[in-house]
Amino acid sequence: MGIASMNPQSLLSTSVRKVLGSLTHVVTTNAVLSLTFDDGPDPETTPKVLALLEKYQARGTFFVVGQAAAVQPDLVRRIASGGHAIGIHSWDHRAFPGLSSRERRRQIRECERALQPYGSPLFRPPYGEQTVMSRLEAFMMGYEVVGWNLNSGDWYESQSSVMVKYLLEMVSPGGIILFHDTLYDKGAPAHGTDPEHVSWPDRQPMLDALETMLDRLSGSYRFVTVLELLQ
Repeated sequence: MGIASMNPQSLLSTSVRKVLGSLTHVVTTNAVLSLTFDDGPDPETTPKVLALLEKYQARGTFFVVGQAAAVQPDLVRRIASGGHAIGIHSWDHRAFPGLSSRERRRQIRECERALQPYGSPLFRPPYGEQTVMSRLEAFMMGYEVVGWNLNSGDWYESQSSVMVKYLLEMVSPGGIILFHDTLYDKGAPAHGTDPEHVSWPDRQPMLDALETMLDRLSGSYRFVTVLELLQ
C-alpha cells in the first residue's frame, strides 16, 4: 500500500496503512527509488554492494538479521557511514506467523540491540510474511513495516539479464525494490521451501543486475533510503 498526497482522505488511508498495512511504495512525481537489501550483513557480498552504491552515488536501505549483525559490527558501522539506512529483519530470520507474540517482540528487540546506535525505525518481516497481529505489534513498538512493490527475484533467478529486463520494464517513481545481499537461510527456510522456485544462493547474478540497473537509471533516477523516500 503506497502513501498518497496528504489530503484528508489520504491522511485516513495513511493511518490505516500504518496500523494494518505495509509501506510498499510512495506516490510521487519525483524520480526517486529505494533499493533495499535483505538478510545481511555478509562479509563477502555486502562490501561489494556498498562499493556499487558508492560508485553510482546511490543510497540504500539494509534490512539486517541481528545474529549476523552481532558478529559483523564493523560492517554494520560501514553501512551506516556510507549514508545508508539500516532496518530490522528479525534476530534469526524465522517466519513471524509461526512465532508467539512474545517471541516476535523478542526478535525485534534483540536485533534492535545488535544494531545500536545505527538502527532506524524500519522493520521488514522475514520472507515478507506477517499477520495482522504481528503488524500491530511492530506498529506499537514504533516501527514502520516496509514491504516492496518490485521484487528483483534475485533469491531464485540465476540470470541477471532476466532480473534487469523485469526491473527496467516495471520501475516507476517512488518504488521500493527488493534485493538480497545474501540468503540468510542459504535457500532452505525452516518453514519449508517455495514449491515454485529453487533458491539460488550465488549472489553474483544479483550484483551484475544491480550494477546494470544503477548504470542505466542513474541519469534519470535518484536512489534514496526508505527514510528519505518517506519525506
